[in-house]
Amino acid sequence: MARFYFDTDDGMVADADDEGVDFPDRESAKHAAHAILAVMIGEKLPIADHIGLRVVVRDEYGRPFYRAGLNLEGAEIPQN
Repeated sequence: MARFYFDTDDGMVADADDEGVDFPDRESAKHAAHAILAVMIGEKLPIADHIGLRVVVRDEYGRPFYRAGLNLEGAEIPQN
């Protein structure tokens, strides 16, 4: 097991993870980053038409090795 850190940014608040979570490998940590994004979008979705979310995964030495992000663009369609 190795410790991985998940730094998040929702476009308004950037949060550096100083606790980390243990996972068996990098691939598991990458999947966890995707799950974190799913939670973040669920929390932000009703708030705005534009959402940019990011997760950076760092290894046990603090080195970033994976970045995942989601962008949502919503806009009214003009009626003719």
